[in-house]
Amino acid sequence: MFLTGEILAGLGLGLVLGYALQRGGFCMNSAFRSIAFEKDHSLLRAWLLVVVINVIGVNLLADAGVLNPLTAPLFWPALLAGGVLFGAGMVLAGGCASGTCYRAGRGMLGSWAALVGFVAGTAAMDGGVLSGIQQTFRRPVIAIEGREATLFNVVGAETPAGRWAVIGVLTLAILWWLWRAPKERFLLGWGWRRTGFVVGVLALATWIVSAAFGRNFGLSFTQPTVSLTRWILVGDRSGLNVTSWLVLGVPVGALIAAVLRSEAAWSLPDAPTLVRQGGGGTMMGLGAALAGGCNIGHGITGIATLGIGSIVGVLSIMLGCWGMTAGVYRSVRRASS
Repeated sequence: MFLTGEILAGLGLGLVLGYALQRGGFCMNSAFRSIAFEKDHSLLRAWLLVVVINVIGVNLLADAGVLNPLTAPLFWPALLAGGVLFGAGMVLAGGCASGTCYRAGRGMLGSWAALVGFVAGTAAMDGGVLSGIQQTFRRPVIAIEGREATLFNVVGAETPAGRWAVIGVLTLAILWWLWRAPKERFLLGWGWRRTGFVVGVLALATWIVSAAFGRNFGLSFTQPTVSLTRWILVGDRSGLNVTSWLVLGVPVGALIAAVLRSEAAWSLPDAPTLVRQGGGGTMMGLGAALAGGCNIGHGITGIATLGIGSIVGVLSIMLGCWGMTAGVYRSVRRASS
């Protein structure tokens, strides 16, 4: 396959995104875990800044006719079960889908095990041996007058003025909380402001580049992983798109960032940890394929449309993350007592 504009655009975006993820240490496993278990909410702030940039940007571009964004369906059993499974899996894997991808690039072999598990899980659930489960859980769908449920049509604010009133209230609430953030200390990489801004702009740029190549969705890791797996295993190129090549570029960009900062090094965890991370990655893949998206697909791209399906997906991922984190903490306390 020769280097087309789509491939070059995807690889370029992936390289820059991988660099930014590594420099900012951006991982939504840590961001979500901090809500319930930690005092430092820096990565949570970075994620919320990404959300603000994309909610405003995507809706502005949609109003201008540049984008025709797809909204995730509210197939609630799949979102609940898949989200919880993904959230629990990312705790065991030691990182979310994007976090695992950039950590693999810097040489962490435990993250490579999680990445292999993620690929296996998505392949099994999306068109593989477990596809019947996916179809069954996705069958019940809640729609609003035949359309995908969004925060706009749920509250009856579908006029331009009503939509932007909803966006304005959410944006002001988030910005108020971000403005009250304490000064960061002991920074080893980028602060949350730079991280959130750069990742947010890159996520929005992915929407624009994808639209230029006929794709009505933004940044994601689940569907691109499935499409790459099918291409490699059976030669099916039908699902390949900009984000397929973006995903391949992320670990390379992270490696570049790590090498420039002398942070790149092969690291191999002990056998139990390696197995745990591989199992966690498999759970992430199964959950993401079941729910129709991961922490990126629902937590950044999907939530930019204020789709209720993506909001439910994100909340379910948080619940899975908190439940597994609590279980890990309990087991550690028992082992040390």
